[in-house]
Amino acid sequence: MLHTIKNDQLTCTISSTGAEIRSLKEKETGKEHIWQIDESVWGSSSPVLFPAIGKIKGDEIIYKGQEYAMPRHGIIRHSDQLVFEQHSASKCSFTLNSSPATLKQYPFKFSFAVVYELVVKSLKMSYFIENKDEVPMHFACGGHTAYACPLTDGQTLEDYVIEFPTSQDLRAQTLGASGLLSNEFRTFELKNGTLPLSNNLFDRDALILSNIDFEWVRFRESDKNKGLIVRFEGFPHLALWSKPGADYVCIEPWLGLPDSEGESLDIAQKSSYKTIDPATRFSISIITEIE
Repeated sequence: MLHTIKNDQLTCTISSTGAEIRSLKEKETGKEHIWQIDESVWGSSSPVLFPAIGKIKGDEIIYKGQEYAMPRHGIIRHSDQLVFEQHSASKCSFTLNSSPATLKQYPFKFSFAVVYELVVKSLKMSYFIENKDEVPMHFACGGHTAYACPLTDGQTLEDYVIEFPTSQDLRAQTLGASGLLSNEFRTFELKNGTLPLSNNLFDRDALILSNIDFEWVRFRESDKNKGLIVRFEGFPHLALWSKPGADYVCIEPWLGLPDSEGESLDIAQKSSYKTIDPATRFSISIITEIE
């Protein structure tokens, strides 16, 4: 089922399965900013990542000696158990509370909510994560939104750049053939603070920028100053990804990283994961701002 929020500037459509953004349109122009799913290319448009990011080594985690099957990107992405609530015309939420089913995959009692709100020409996506257990809870979370590219007929991916608020070269970690985080890095020289997009930029999978010191990037046409800003205060990592030849680019703020070959299966030992104490609530947001 699809749910819609709107304001004077924008209309946003979200699927009840996985709370996945399916559309973000400007009312005045009708311009679509979210990639429209083509199952032959990729079957998602904006997965919500929790409590894992990327591939988990062996597709399982261990907690206190017990094994739990953990799918790629966690347990929200394909869930049809999220409870929808419409707060206003421009705001809605999707909530998943732990249950006997989730406890077979993730060993903690929790509440996870994603709240979507339109504010002028921005979409704010906020995660609210509460530990309802009696022990510390370990998790990763993040976004995986696929932004439509190109936005204008007659253009190609090469007509666009990702702009960074830094002039330093980018050092990106890559994923190995197994889908796990490798020890290989690629270095990219920014041109006037921008990374030009190309069809071969992601031919070795995602570019993973860890321990970043910036909180926004701008996706825009190379000959323009404005475009679409993604803001991600509090996220320590950022991934960029597209399938070679596809007409989208994913901008993915991450709190946590995919497993590496040497990663412990014990979720309490995953060094990039967040830990919150019992009866504690944590929140973090990603904002998509259309200029």
